[in-house]
Amino acid sequence: MREIEDFSDDRLKVWCIHCGTVIADVASNRDHVPTKSLLTKTLRERGAAYDSGAGNEIDYLPQVMVCRGCNSSFSPDENYLLCVLHAVMAGSLYPDPTKNPEAATILRSNRHVVRSLKRGPDGQLFLFENLQPFTLYPDPDKVRRVIVKNARGHAYHEIGEPLLEAPDHVAFVPLAQLSAGQRDAFETVGTAAEFAVWPEVGSRMTVQLLDREAMVGGWITVEPGRYRYSIDWSEAVTVKTVIWEYLATETRWER
Repeated sequence: MREIEDFSDDRLKVWCIHCGTVIADVASNRDHVPTKSLLTKTLRERGAAYDSGAGNEIDYLPQVMVCRGCNSSFSPDENYLLCVLHAVMAGSLYPDPTKNPEAATILRSNRHVVRSLKRGPDGQLFLFENLQPFTLYPDPDKVRRVIVKNARGHAYHEIGEPLLEAPDHVAFVPLAQLSAGQRDAFETVGTAAEFAVWPEVGSRMTVQLLDREAMVGGWITVEPGRYRYSIDWSEAVTVKTVIWEYLATETRWER
């Protein structure tokens, strides 16, 4: 992505968007939104190079300033979601390293997560792990926390709005489970010509709306095939994301 300077109201940048603590009163650092580990290693390295002043201008990865305590608290859940995605996409908790090297490495390095995922919804261990179809029962609260963390960060990064309250609606489902009508409704996002209410003056979204390359069909793509998101602020603030073209999410804050 190309970095867009943010000129939204500085008075909206006083708090940590997750806990509401005044940023100036605590240790703080930058949090990547989306979670950096959801992107490929190549893009992560290019983003790090850009942050150090050595990369290409299109290698910027979205970041927001939050308190250090909140930032570090998300790490276990982010790691958990990463393991779930790798296992689902590989079709196994023990993928063949020759066929799925990244998944194999991640899952081998997180045996505690693998052990928790091996347990069925009744708390029992699966005895026959290779039976088809491969099914996981991840902890929805862990997944939800990562989705909300990223959605809150997207809204703050793009429209300059700190959403300090808990969202009114959080949903996530594999794209393949949506009907054709549901998929069309999910993918449909408003464009500049359709929004009656424009975002905060000076926010990044005011620039995004006028840049046809930055937004395609209302979606902002961080990395093709890995992560894209959209924001609708016309009534409620609704953030949609698609992770690895597999998991569809929707988070909404009513006004």
